[in-house]
Amino acid sequence: MTRPRLLSGLDVLLADPTPLRGLKLGLVANPASVTSRFVPTARALVEAGLDLRLLFGPEHGLTGAVQDMIAVGADDTPSGRLPVVSLYGDRFEDLSPKPEHLAGLDAVVCDLPDVGSRYYTFVWTTFLVMKACAAAGKPVFVLDRPNPLGGFAVEGNLPEDRLLSFVGLRPVPARHGMTPGELARWANVESALGCDLTVVPMRVDGRPAPRGRVGETPDWVLPSPNMPTPDTALVYPGMCLLEGANLSEARGTTRPFETVGAPWIDPGAAADGANALGLPGVLFRPHVFRPTFHKFAGQDCGGVQLHVTDRDAFRPYETGLRLVKLLRDVEPSRFRWRTETYEFRNDVPAVDLLAGTPRYRELVDAGESLDGWIATFPDDVARFAPSREAALLYRAGPPRVHAVGAQDSGKTTHAIHLVEALVARGFSVGAVKHTGHEHETDVAGSDSQKYAASGASPVAFVSGRRTGVHARHAEAPSLDAVVAREMPDVDVVVVEGFREAPGPKVEICRAATGREPVAADDPEVLAVMTDRETSHPSSVPRLPLGAVDRLVPLVLDALGLGGPR
Repeated sequence: MTRPRLLSGLDVLLADPTPLRGLKLGLVANPASVTSRFVPTARALVEAGLDLRLLFGPEHGLTGAVQDMIAVGADDTPSGRLPVVSLYGDRFEDLSPKPEHLAGLDAVVCDLPDVGSRYYTFVWTTFLVMKACAAAGKPVFVLDRPNPLGGFAVEGNLPEDRLLSFVGLRPVPARHGMTPGELARWANVESALGCDLTVVPMRVDGRPAPRGRVGETPDWVLPSPNMPTPDTALVYPGMCLLEGANLSEARGTTRPFETVGAPWIDPGAAADGANALGLPGVLFRPHVFRPTFHKFAGQDCGGVQLHVTDRDAFRPYETGLRLVKLLRDVEPSRFRWRTETYEFRNDVPAVDLLAGTPRYRELVDAGESLDGWIATFPDDVARFAPSREAALLYRAGPPRVHAVGAQDSGKTTHAIHLVEALVARGFSVGAVKHTGHEHETDVAGSDSQKYAASGASPVAFVSGRRTGVHARHAEAPSLDAVVAREMPDVDVVVVEGFREAPGPKVEICRAATGREPVAADDPEVLAVMTDRETSHPSSVPRLPLGAVDRLVPLVLDALGLGGPR
C-alpha cells in the first residue's frame, strides 16, 4: 500500500486558493519554494488565477545563487515580468519590506523553507515581513513546509536578549523542533506583533499532518547554496558555530558543514580526539579537503567529516560546541574567533551571537569544561516548552479523545459507543483503557505468563489473526509511548482515562455515583455527558447520557477530522 504523500502548505493552498482570490498579492520565496511537482511558487500562484503583483527575495536572493552575508541587489533577483524587492541588503533596515512596498498589496504570502535551526535566516525574514505587515494592516499567509530535523527534538540554550540578531531575532534554542508556520505562530504571540496571520498547514490524505511526518523531505531542493542535502541540515545546528571561528566549514565542497578543518590540523589526531569524546550517534573520520572559496580557499585543510550513525541519539548542537572546543585546543595559538561584522552586528564576536551567550567563548578560551553549562540546557528547553506547545499545529501520533469521569460513571460504555460511531463513519480507531490498579492481563499459568516469569519482556503471542503483547516496564509507560508503539497508523484513538494527559476530553457525570466531576477545571473538556448539573464552565456543551450521535460532530471538529470519511 502506497503511503499518502505529505503535502506542503503550497500544495494545500493550490487545491483551494479561494482565500486569496481577488487579493493583490506579494510573495516571499526562493528556489526551494516549489510545488510537489517542482513548479515554482510564483508560477503556480499565477496559474491558479491569483493576482500576484510583487516578489520579495530573502538572503541569497530570489534565485538562491548569492553566497551568505552578501547584499542582494535587483540584478541578483531576476524574475521576468514581475518586480522584485530584495530583503537582504547592506543594513539591518534592508531586511524588512518598506511601507511603499506594501502600499499596493492586499496581502503577502510567505513560502520559505527552513532547516530546523535558529541560525537559518529565512524564518526571521518571515518574522520581519509579519512585523511590517502588522504595522501596515496587511494580512500574511504563511505556507508551511517541513522541518528536516523533525518536530520533536529541542536542544540548546535560550539566547540572551542583548545577543539577539538575524541569526535569532527571538530567543529560541538552536534546534527548535518547529515548522516555519509554527515558528510564525509562536513569534506572533511572543513578540505581540498583532499580525493578521494565517498559516496554511501541511496535510496528509486530506487531514493535518501527524507530527511524526513533518520532517519528511523526499524532494529536497537546495534552500541555500551551502545546504545541499538533508544531511547538511542535520549537522547544521552545531556546525554553523564554525562561522564564528577561523575553522573552515568546507564551503565550496560537496559536504559543507559536515566537514571541518584548517591547514594546521592533523586529521588523524583530530578524528581520534573527536571520537574519544564519546558523543552519541556520531563518528568522526579523518579527512583532508580543499575549500574553493571563503576561509583557506585553495589550501589543503586537515580535519574530520561527521558521520551520523543514529539520528535519534545525535545531539547536533552539543556536538558542534564540543568539536569546536576540541579543534581550538589542538593549537590555541592559531585559533581565533571571528570579530568582523556578522549578520549586521560588529559589537560582539560572531560566536556570541550564534551561541546566544558569551559564556561558551569564555569557557573555551579558559580551557574549562563545557559540562556544567551544557547541563543547563534542559532547563532552558523546559522554559521554552509551554509557548512552543501553544504554537504547534501538528499532533504527535494520531489524534485522540479521552473519556474521563469518576468511578462507575459509565466511561467504558460511552467510549465503546464512540468507537462504534467513528468506525461506522469509516475511521480506523484504536482504543486505550487506563487504570491505576496493576493486575495481570493474562491468565495465571499461561505460556505467556511463564515466558514473563522467565525474564522475557515483552512477550508477544500470535493466535490466528490475533496478536497480543505483554510487557513490564521500570515505570508506568506514557500514553504517547503506548500509542506510538501500538497504533501509529490508525486515524483516531479513543482513550478511557489518562485524564492528566493533554488532549480533548469528554467527561461522563452520572448522578447515581454521587461523585463530583474529575475534570471540571480542565480547559480541554469539549463536552459533558450528564444527567445532572455540573461545575463545568457554562460554555462547555451538556449532552444527555448516551447521546453519542450528538457527541461525534464535536469530537470530529475538535480533532480536526472534518466530517464523515
